[in-house]
Amino acid sequence: MKWSRYKASFILKVLRVTVLIFLMAPNIYAENLSRYLLNYPNLDDPDGEVVLNNQYVVLQKLIVGPGEWEGVHSHPGNQIYVHIKGGYWSGMLGDQFEYQHEFDADGSVGWMDQIPIEAGHNSGNTGDNPIELIYVTLKNEKPISKKYNNDHQLYPNVDLELLLNNHRFIVQKVILEPGQWEGAHKNQQNQIWIMIKGGIISAKKNGQFEYQKKEILSGAVGWVESNETGSWYEKGNEGDEEIEYILVTLK
Repeated sequence: MKWSRYKASFILKVLRVTVLIFLMAPNIYAENLSRYLLNYPNLDDPDGEVVLNNQYVVLQKLIVGPGEWEGVHSHPGNQIYVHIKGGYWSGMLGDQFEYQHEFDADGSVGWMDQIPIEAGHNSGNTGDNPIELIYVTLKNEKPISKKYNNDHQLYPNVDLELLLNNHRFIVQKVILEPGQWEGAHKNQQNQIWIMIKGGIISAKKNGQFEYQKKEILSGAVGWVESNETGSWYEKGNEGDEEIEYILVTLK
């Protein structure tokens, strides 16, 4: 009887210690995002902020202040940038300028090839206002599906502007005027929205409100619910100002 009590007490202590170690230890199974993320060594916040992460893609927000240079850094490739707040850029490779004081507008996007650290790639904000960027980086080297998703998103009430279309992304710009709705539509699979000019938005699914008059700020991002269930979606601008967002379809 004494042995049984001692044994039970010993096992309980071991379990407590095991649980404590598990809680205090880092998660060894946590995903290592470092190979997808940029590091701007000259900035006070060189790693920025991860604003979305799933099995297909990671979104990273970075802000470059006026007069700041990012510092020499690499790019992983399979990546686009989206300007939430644009501005004037200058860029260098090694000790040579690639371009000087070129302007990128709010909402402008571009493709980034892989750039090794040895290339000496560096960019600087040569304007008077902060530049805010979101990088969209794919995790898979190959397209998600064997067949490319080449269909552009269509909204019945809005003409979407095509900004970029290549082997990995379709990027479209959406502008909603005050009181305007997209019109009921089915979403493509594997899409992200990135808000450039936020505002007051309502959303419907199959004709029923999902939310009403919700304020969505510039720089907000989200994963789009796909139409696998056969549902119909639409959003409307319920405010007094124009709303602009970028729709990114992953291939």
